[in-house]
Amino acid sequence: MPKLIPIRAWGLGQRIVALIWRRIRRNWWLDRKCICFLVVTGLTFGLSYYFMNVMANVASQRSKLIEDDLGSRYTLPDVFFGFIGFIELLWLTDMFDALMFVPTALLVISHERPWRVVSRLLLAWGLASLIRITTVAITSVPDPRPSCQYVQGNVFTAFSLHRCGDAIYSGHTLIFVVCAMVWTSFAPKNLVGRVLTTCAWGLCVAGSLIVIANRAHYTIDVLLAWYIAPGAWYTVAWFWYWHITKKGRLLRIEFPVEVGRHRDSDTPEMCQRRRVQLGLTLDGTPYDPVALYLNAVRHHDELTPPTATASRFEADEKRDSPDSCVISLGQEAENESY
Repeated sequence: MPKLIPIRAWGLGQRIVALIWRRIRRNWWLDRKCICFLVVTGLTFGLSYYFMNVMANVASQRSKLIEDDLGSRYTLPDVFFGFIGFIELLWLTDMFDALMFVPTALLVISHERPWRVVSRLLLAWGLASLIRITTVAITSVPDPRPSCQYVQGNVFTAFSLHRCGDAIYSGHTLIFVVCAMVWTSFAPKNLVGRVLTTCAWGLCVAGSLIVIANRAHYTIDVLLAWYIAPGAWYTVAWFWYWHITKKGRLLRIEFPVEVGRHRDSDTPEMCQRRRVQLGLTLDGTPYDPVALYLNAVRHHDELTPPTATASRFEADEKRDSPDSCVISLGQEAENESY
């Protein structure tokens, strides 16, 4: 009996490894074009995040000039600061980042089209980061947290999560909302998925309140993140649908198993209906309805016997002849007389 337990465990491990490998081959395997796209997307996201950090360092150094001019640190009036008490637990904001990001990563791993989720996430997050590059250092405001630290030294190499001047708009809230949008768009369409999506939005709201309570940002910074993140998400979704899905591009990312198949449980009729709605053939190429009609007519003519074609042409010529026109006019006149 003790010898059977290692044998059974070994067999179970083999089945698990085979299942993981099968899933990698079916859902994660990419061609060269898709790999190049993901590499470019990842580099673009990394560059946007890096330069966002650079501009936040610039904002921090400019915020020091405000303090020097005023002679003290000054906090702008904020309505929510009067309702939400001040706490000094900055680690909570980073913890909420982890609480949002880790479950979202698990959703990506378990999704049946994982690279599509990764692409949409990086593109939306990168677009919002590009927007933040243009806002964080344009207008410098006094920092809402008295204990913040100013960035000293080279702005291209310094890095800090909670620096002074890093105000407009909230990067932590951006992460919260983008992760919640991933759950809204890609969570399972069942009761469990709805519950998890609701929990994700609850964590998003709680994290935003924690950011305000820690005075890491003004309320306007948090609100701007709530406005910009969904806008970036749906902008990417619109572009993706019309220029990737409808054009039949990046098929190993969009449809890793079969064109029109979203999950393994989809029936062939559902997949065919999606292909018709998208205007795609089984191999993913867009079809032209006019070309399909012309091909059908040509195919019908090729199958029509020559005698039938000749008799059809003779009937057309006879119908269009002058005598037939005279006869038809006479018949019309007789019919009108009655």
